[in-house]
Amino acid sequence: MKVLIIFALLCVALSARAAAVPVESDAVAVEEPKSAPEEAVEVEAPAAEEKLSDAPGVFSEDENEAVEVAAAAPKDKAARRFCPDGWFSYQSKCYMFVNTPRSWFGAEEHCNELGASLASASSSPEYRYLQQITRTANRATAWIGGFYLQGTWMWIDRSGMYYTNWYSQSTATSNPCMYLQSAVGQGWRNCGCGGQLPFICVHNYRC
Repeated sequence: MKVLIIFALLCVALSARAAAVPVESDAVAVEEPKSAPEEAVEVEAPAAEEKLSDAPGVFSEDENEAVEVAAAAPKDKAARRFCPDGWFSYQSKCYMFVNTPRSWFGAEEHCNELGASLASASSSPEYRYLQQITRTANRATAWIGGFYLQGTWMWIDRSGMYYTNWYSQSTATSNPCMYLQSAVGQGWRNCGCGGQLPFICVHNYRC
C-alpha cells in the first residue's frame, strides 16, 4: 500500500515538473515582443523631423531669411519719416533751395505755397548747413527767414532768435530782411526786402 502511495506522489511530482517547462518557454515568448514598440518609434522619427518647420519658433531657411529682413526693416513711423523729392533732410527738418530769385516777401509766399516758410538758423551747425546747400547751388547769397519788426529781429517761422551770426548789419529800419552769405566763415546780413535773391524754404518732417 505504501508503495502505491509513493508511486502516486512521484507521478504527481513528475507531472507538475513537466507542466512547469512549457510555462517557462511561454514566458520567454511573451517577453520577446517588447522590442516592437522601440522599432515603431524609430520608424516614426523621420516623419516627426520633417514637420519641425511647423513647430512654433522653428523656421526653414526661407522663413529664417524672411525673419531677418523683417528685423532689419523699420519698426515704427518715426523711422519711416522722409522728405519729398527735391528737399534736403537735416535734423528733423526738410529744406529746399529755390534758385529762382524773388523778393523776400515773394520768397516767403512761395514757401507758404509749398507748406513751408523761409528757413531759420537756430544754431551754428544749422547755419553752416544752409550755407552748404547754397554753395551746392552755386550761389553766394540766399534769403532766409529773419526780419526786423518793432525794434526786434525775429524768424518768420516763429522760432526764437537765440542764436545770432551777423557778418555786418545795416540800418534795420530801412533794411529789415535777412540773407545769408554762402562763403565759409561769413555770417548773415540785412538789406531791403525788394531785392531779388534765391531763397531756402523749410518745413518739418511729414509722416
